[in-house]
Amino acid sequence: MAVELRKTGINVVGDLPWGSHFCYFYETKQDLLDILIPYFKAGLENKEFCLWVISDSELLTVEEATSELRNALPDLDRYMSEQSIEVVGHDEWFLRGKTFDPHTVADRFRKKLNEALARGYAGMRVNGSPAWLNDAGPNELHKFEAELDKLFPGERTIASCTYPLASIGADEIFDVVRTHQFAIARRQGKWEVFETPELIQAKQEVKRLNEELEQRVVERTNDLRVANEELRKEVAERKQAEADLNIRSEQLRALSARLQSAREEEGTRIAREIHDELGSMLTGLKWDLEEINKMLSTPLGQSQPEAVREKLSALSKLTDMSVSTLRRIASELRPSVLDDLGLAAAIEWQAQQFQARTGIVCVCEHCQENVVLSAEQSTAVFRIFQEALTNVLRHARATRVDIKITKDNGFFVLSVKDNGKGITHSEKSGQQSLGLLGMRERAHLIGGEVTISTAEGRGTVVSLRVPLSDGQIV
Repeated sequence: MAVELRKTGINVVGDLPWGSHFCYFYETKQDLLDILIPYFKAGLENKEFCLWVISDSELLTVEEATSELRNALPDLDRYMSEQSIEVVGHDEWFLRGKTFDPHTVADRFRKKLNEALARGYAGMRVNGSPAWLNDAGPNELHKFEAELDKLFPGERTIASCTYPLASIGADEIFDVVRTHQFAIARRQGKWEVFETPELIQAKQEVKRLNEELEQRVVERTNDLRVANEELRKEVAERKQAEADLNIRSEQLRALSARLQSAREEEGTRIAREIHDELGSMLTGLKWDLEEINKMLSTPLGQSQPEAVREKLSALSKLTDMSVSTLRRIASELRPSVLDDLGLAAAIEWQAQQFQARTGIVCVCEHCQENVVLSAEQSTAVFRIFQEALTNVLRHARATRVDIKITKDNGFFVLSVKDNGKGITHSEKSGQQSLGLLGMRERAHLIGGEVTISTAEGRGTVVSLRVPLSDGQIV
């Protein structure tokens, strides 16, 4: 726990904690003023209630003390009007016309302290000169100081007692010092402090506590700094995660809408091809069969067998065209080569189809090891490859595509590299890059990963990595 220190205004003493009780031996009036004027000035300036009890033995009157204070404190009248300081004679404070009673005086100090605290003062600063008690009896001075020594510790007070050396004997000096925490005296023109063992120990304890507190403050400050830094980092990461999640949600909604639209478009295209191509072929087949049926339902003339043969030949060709069309539509839905010959052959076949349709040169390179993927993995890889080619056609402005299949540390790797214009970061991460997002989502479903590396004007590389189990490498 921190120990609150108060400025004493006495250079040789320095700062003291509340509850301090010390004495001061002086020879001249100036010695007395040199200590007490800065002592009370520091108390007033630090919002303490001040009480100066002046004894007849101090060679100083209340008026002189007030005048000296005013010289050091131009605002003394304001402090006095606020009742922040009282300068009184010892008979008014200690006796009040009655016989001296140490308990009554101690209670009076305690009451004055409580009043000061109630009025908002930080505490009370006191000075008095009990030396006159030597005339009241040999033990009265010792009893009174002992009473004060029980009163002040633990209270928000700082108390000093002044003793003129001319009116106190050597034995009495030792008695006085024993009832105070320390004593001040001028020796050979220099002020010195004589501390009791208890005060020395208390000061060491105060120093230890303050050092311990300072170390705790440093440690707590460092802990708070680290905690604040971690908190700022966590908040920033959370904000970034929320922003990424929002972007991701928007992309997924857009991808879902695009997939639905693609399904509708694909269904419409297939329906149109079936209606326009297969429908017309089947209608032609029906008409030819009806005509042949008419021919066969009547007696055949000399030229009719030849006409029937021509009709049957036309029907055979039309049937072949219908079968070819059906195969093409089925191949577009899912190439049979993917099931019949495997993924590598299907990729090479798709590359050839792409080159024939677009004029963009496609070069395929396969690894020597035979990599067997599951049906689900093969389909996903093939669809990702198709999407990569579609992006090349739509955006890259490329003239060549290099396709490479390899195995790398337990991964199946498909690389599609074009020599096109490349893509920017915003194009790669924006909501419009739904093709890239679709590829990533397909890869994620089979435990894989798609990465896009590009440099503007230097083409784009789409890399797909799919983890392999031991049984998938033959």
